Amino acid sequence: MHEYEGIATQIKLVLILTIFAMLCMPAFGQTTAKEWFDKGNVSFQQGRYYEALQAFDKAVELNSSYASAWGYKGASLLFIGRLNEAVQAFDKATELNSSDADAWSGKGLALMSMGKLNEAIQAFDEVIKINPQDADAWNANGDVLDIQGKHDEAVQAYDMAIRLDPQNADALDNKGITLGEQGKYNEAINAFDKAIEINPQFAKAWNNKGVALEALGRTSEANSAFAKAKELGYVG
Repeated sequence: MHEYEGIATQIKLVLILTIFAMLCMPAFGQTTAKEWFDKGNVSFQQGRYYEALQAFDKAVELNSSYASAWGYKGASLLFIGRLNEAVQAFDKATELNSSDADAWSGKGLALMSMGKLNEAIQAFDEVIKINPQDADAWNANGDVLDIQGKHDEAVQAYDMAIRLDPQNADALDNKGITLGEQGKYNEAINAFDKAIEINPQFAKAWNNKGVALEALGRTSEANSAFAKAKELGYVG
């Protein structure tokens, strides 16, 4: 009798473990959150943001704690212009992983596009806290400060970006724009020249150089810069 009870107990244990395993495993043919994430990532890298969004939605539906999926969902929403939803997704990503610099940066870009500049700076500051060597975050911080009319602080932010990444042509161009807004046209031209030296195909920098030259009355040089910008495809 005791022997049969022992066998019955073993059978019950096996059944319980089998049921538990079945509950923990995805159903046959069911795509996992990781697989949806990988599919979304492929679409995202190919610029198919609507398809990517659908995949990331599936990923977070299956695993609501999937921080990376929330971050990429936010980035997909950002690229298709659904800014409020993007901020919400980035918030979820940073709630799950406060060290996700990309999510903080994406949130900052979305907020900046929405005109919520103080909140944008706070987001970019979080990126800088995580990685003080992030030149792009310093550059983005400069953009927000420039929009706010805080030109000196913007130049300082751009200078930090350039110090961290001397080949950052965008930061040099942005610095030139801000210097031009302050009437410091010679310094602006110097910044544009450095940007062009790094990237001779930088049409926007050629155009901005033309604007600064024109402001100084150097019309012939300005026209040459404008012509070069147009040749490179600049449309102002």
